Amino acid sequence: MFVTIKMALTGVACPDAGKIACVWVDVRLLLIDNNMKNFLKYVSVFSASLILLIIGVEYMLRQVPNALAFKKELIEKHTQDTKNLIIGSSVVNCGINPAYLADSTYNLAISGEWFRFNQILLEKYIQQMPQLKNVFWGICFHSLWSDDNENTDISSIVNHQIYMGISRNHNKLHNIELLSLGSLCMRKWSKYYIQRRPTMRCDSLGVDHSYDSKFKDNNWLEDIPELVADQHKPMLADTNGDLYRENISRMHQIAQVCKSKGITLYLVMPPVHPTYFQLMNQEQLTLIHNAITEVTNKWENVHSLEYFGDTRFNNEDFYDGNHLSSDIGAIKFTKILKDDILTDL
Repeated sequence: MFVTIKMALTGVACPDAGKIACVWVDVRLLLIDNNMKNFLKYVSVFSASLILLIIGVEYMLRQVPNALAFKKELIEKHTQDTKNLIIGSSVVNCGINPAYLADSTYNLAISGEWFRFNQILLEKYIQQMPQLKNVFWGICFHSLWSDDNENTDISSIVNHQIYMGISRNHNKLHNIELLSLGSLCMRKWSKYYIQRRPTMRCDSLGVDHSYDSKFKDNNWLEDIPELVADQHKPMLADTNGDLYRENISRMHQIAQVCKSKGITLYLVMPPVHPTYFQLMNQEQLTLIHNAITEVTNKWENVHSLEYFGDTRFNNEDFYDGNHLSSDIGAIKFTKILKDDILTDL
């Protein structure tokens, strides 16, 4: 056999050319088969290594401290003793300090969380809180035109599904943080594991101290006009008013749930910087007032506490144009809030 193959390779005439051709084909097929096996072997090793790498990175990402996981653990630890609960977005996440409001008060508000998830979270836990008496719901300038969706904040959708167990569309891919968020995850991983910087600054009652005055940007005052303009855009995008009406409906639903449990609901609009207030779009402000009035007129257990243009606050009290500093402004505001409620919390 080796002789005939050698003859074929060297071009020497062979009396049995047909057999040589068959052997030559067999050799080529054997070589191709071995190459394919090696290729598949390399692909299998590479795929297994990639899967293990993804699992490893995903595991490490889950160990990084974050506000959502922290607040889920916080509220589940205190369901039986919670008397007052704060929900909403960043304006109350950093703006209301439970330590200065009342005992058994916890701040469940989360930055970038809007009415849809506010409602889901409250309805998830309210049945487990036999002592809950008051809910403080933070509302900002663009809350009524914002929604928890993938188009505006995919990271919020994914993180709520993974760390708080609530989902908008039950997308299975959202259970894998690395594949869903990509570079955002790697920045988070790098910040915690390489740069050794804090990724969460919530205190034991849920106040987010990443809004402490020492962390505010040097140009925060100059940035206010752009900030107001950005927070007017959601209203402009809601051309038919569908999202506005949908969020008003959510307010009514939460009011109804609270009433059925004998709970008072406070709609709280924390103060904004005077420059921010002066630049507020008046039509947008009127629509906010209309929505609040509609809800408070219908539900006797709902009260409105608006401080948008409150003149008692100065530069020192703010982290930026529409957030109080969590170490100074929040304490001042919470004391005012408590005095204005005029009831025993």
